[in-house]
Amino acid sequence: MKESKIPNLIIKIKTTTPAHALETQHLDFKRFPSTSNHENHKNKLSSLLREYSVAFANSDGGTLLLGIENNIIGLEAITGCQNYNIEEMRRMIFDGTRPPIIAEIEELLQPEGMVLAVKVPKSARIHSTSSGKKYQRVGTENRLIFPEDETNLKVAKGYDYTAGYMLEVGIDSIDPLEVSRLRNWIEKYSPGSESLGLDDTDLLKSLGIIQEIEGDERLTIAGLMLIGKEQASKRHLPQNEIIYFRFGESDVDPVQSIYMKMPLLRTIEKIWDFIEPFNSVHLIKDAFLETPIPSFPEDVVREAILNAVVHRDYTLPDSIYVRIFPERLEISSPGSFIGGVTPFNVLTHPPVRRNPLLAEIFQHIGAVNRGGLGVDRMYRRLLSYGKLPPIYPEIDGAVEVILQNGTFDEVMATFVGKKAREGHGWRLEELIILHYLRRNDKISAKEASTILQWTQKEASETLSLMEGVFLERVGTGRGTYYQLNQEILSSLGDKEKYTRIKGLSEEQKLQLLKNYIDTNGRITNEEARGVCGVNRYQAKRLIQKLVSEEIIKQKGMGRAIYYEK
Repeated sequence: MKESKIPNLIIKIKTTTPAHALETQHLDFKRFPSTSNHENHKNKLSSLLREYSVAFANSDGGTLLLGIENNIIGLEAITGCQNYNIEEMRRMIFDGTRPPIIAEIEELLQPEGMVLAVKVPKSARIHSTSSGKKYQRVGTENRLIFPEDETNLKVAKGYDYTAGYMLEVGIDSIDPLEVSRLRNWIEKYSPGSESLGLDDTDLLKSLGIIQEIEGDERLTIAGLMLIGKEQASKRHLPQNEIIYFRFGESDVDPVQSIYMKMPLLRTIEKIWDFIEPFNSVHLIKDAFLETPIPSFPEDVVREAILNAVVHRDYTLPDSIYVRIFPERLEISSPGSFIGGVTPFNVLTHPPVRRNPLLAEIFQHIGAVNRGGLGVDRMYRRLLSYGKLPPIYPEIDGAVEVILQNGTFDEVMATFVGKKAREGHGWRLEELIILHYLRRNDKISAKEASTILQWTQKEASETLSLMEGVFLERVGTGRGTYYQLNQEILSSLGDKEKYTRIKGLSEEQKLQLLKNYIDTNGRITNEEARGVCGVNRYQAKRLIQKLVSEEIIKQKGMGRAIYYEK
């Protein structure tokens, strides 16, 4: 809050606007606590200062103006502050918050009384009152922060659990075999990396696995997760666990259960070793080419597991679960989506990292996408194989991804592969829309917006770009939709579908309407839609054609409009 704005706000309160209407994320007004009992006065004031200081510090900072009644207009709204001591108030805030908050308090003398401006800066840390209550400013309210919400706030403030260290875990907890495994990963995913030329110590320092903290070389928590000795990991990071279940005919009783509290790289390799024997492969043939289509593509499974490992909440005691069923693979990790990511925008939302150091290490290795979650890569691979995209169910307290096995669209997979060999550079949005139209007759900009996780304007532009290449436009204005063009449907071996979705000719539709009118004597827009299988705007156009030919006349007004001979 700029100092120059405060006098203007006070003038508004005196003349036109109650204080509560001026409250914001960064500003609040309160009457100065008063009571006949000196101790009660101090307790009320201290409680008020602690709550607002914590709430503002945990958010974006803010100002509390004391000595103003917040629900009236006029000079009487300035109630003033009496019997205060600014230094004592500062001590109340400092002594009553953990970690201590240093606030600035300014006197703003008004003819009606003294107003105090308590200014609290935004903090990089999470604060609580001395009694342990944590508040956050949300809109115009101070809301309690519950344990399940705290991680989101920590991440917003740049907190990284994996960048910390444990006093009792030293460099001697590093497993040389896991360092060799780390080098193997770099050779596999970043074969040209200069890191491979470093000795082990310098390699680990370059990755942030070993860091100099307070003058000593420390093994970070991320380092312990990745290359720590198994016993050290079990003792100090019991939550660093991945549990693997394989199910047969029953979805309740697993036929195989493996509990792994091992260094992460080794665990990830073992999980794939467990999955691979049950990962059947189907060959599709196109001329002299054979393309293997696995039930669960290895790179997609690896991406999903790495996402679970990199983005889970390690402050929670729960484990990552990998469950394989005959028809699907489920991977769930503790901790909800953060930073505005949801199941409905996970494909397009800018990356939000819960564990920056761990994510950076995997990025340096080359195992995960530097752009974010790598969800786009999973989508692309699955769709190019004629498979359904990953599913992200809405689950409280966890993130789950489901990869579906079962049937795949062999014709679509062949078509996508052939076009790629002919030089077409597939855009992900093209694959998503084409797959949708393999299962649906048409698509509107609104429907495209949902499946692409884009704005409706962006989706409409994409549909327009695909027009003439893959799609044809039908209708105008709000009634516009798109369908696969005849050439593409022929390429996909579905010539009959074009005739079906193209539907009746206009002459045939007009004849159907005439027959209906001859039988019933009248017709409405809703009835015309039902007769011809068209939308409101197409029905209106057909009816207007009959009106212009003087076959029917409009009757009624507004919603009561109908047409008769």
